[in-house]
Amino acid sequence: MTTDQKATYKAALKEARTAFSTATRRLDEATREVNALKSEISRLRQTITALAALCSESPGFDRFGITEACSEVMETITYSATTALVVSELVNLGFDIASQKNVNASVHVVLSRLAEKGQIEKIPSKDGDGQDITKWRGPKYDKDWEELVSGDVPF
Repeated sequence: MTTDQKATYKAALKEARTAFSTATRRLDEATREVNALKSEISRLRQTITALAALCSESPGFDRFGITEACSEVMETITYSATTALVVSELVNLGFDIASQKNVNASVHVVLSRLAEKGQIEKIPSKDGDGQDITKWRGPKYDKDWEELVSGDVPF
């Protein structure tokens, strides 16, 4: 390889690294903006739902199904959650659980399907009495955070 060829490849490498850094930075910024918009939409949905109830009106935004609602909840939590906790988060999100005959069963089925698709993780567990329970972990699960809040920090 000649000196000129090597210089050409080094220049191309430098340009590719710069382009990579720029694209990575843009993706990080876009991801932060998407997450901020999702949080804002969630807060606004909760506000609209609460205000509409006070005014005896329908929230008026497009109704979203239980699958979408469960996915949204699981995308935001960073800890292992029981089905009951997911139901509670659905209520906080403004989802009308009254539309479900058996909300816990419906949510459990949806979460099972999401786990089968690999979108969340199903964690068989036991409660304090040794009874089998199922917990769910979303894509933002943070083991360190969960250990910190559970008090199981190994010191």
